[in-house]
Amino acid sequence: MQRRTEDRDFSAYNAAQHGRPVRPLAVRAVEAAAQGPADAAEPRPTGSGAADGDERPTAVELGSGIGIEAEFLARQGYEVWTYDADPSVEPALRQLAARHPVHHSTTVLESIADLPSADLLLSCATLSFVPRAAFGGLWRSIVAAVRPGGGLAIDLFGENDDWAVTDGTFLSRSQVEDLLQGWASAEVEEREYDGRSFGGPKHWHTFTVIARR
Repeated sequence: MQRRTEDRDFSAYNAAQHGRPVRPLAVRAVEAAAQGPADAAEPRPTGSGAADGDERPTAVELGSGIGIEAEFLARQGYEVWTYDADPSVEPALRQLAARHPVHHSTTVLESIADLPSADLLLSCATLSFVPRAAFGGLWRSIVAAVRPGGGLAIDLFGENDDWAVTDGTFLSRSQVEDLLQGWASAEVEEREYDGRSFGGPKHWHTFTVIARR
């Protein structure tokens, strides 16, 4: 197991992602965003792009991989900004950007100081690879990026996860709930189970968060 963030190599993992379906978290995020804030007069339209004269809603994805979720978001009418530390995904993201409004940056997430304003921020099973010392700064950037009424859809790993011995950010439920203080609404689904990862058998402890500013 690679215990330090800088030792991790996601290129093999990303190369194996071709052909997989869109992650359920991305689908749930778009469905939640389409409903709009609880006090909204009408649901927010998605799925056909922006109407004539309207700006597209914006989405930010942290940990995009080869762009499967980014393409899904773009097809739902979003303009998408993607970030990933693995340079091997750049060719796939360039091809995607030639077809859809997708803008990609190759960078380690903890180096991001400012993110584009987002109607939706998505991060599937990525944020916990950010070292604990840098996580607070990135989280502040995330909070600042999500517009009022905007949505957040993320996976976080818990303190009982097998990977919690590495230098990432692995949290208790109370710590996850503390991150969401001040958000208008938040749904936290906690799961703990034995399963498999790309590297083999693994004990998983995860939190799936759907929240709104």
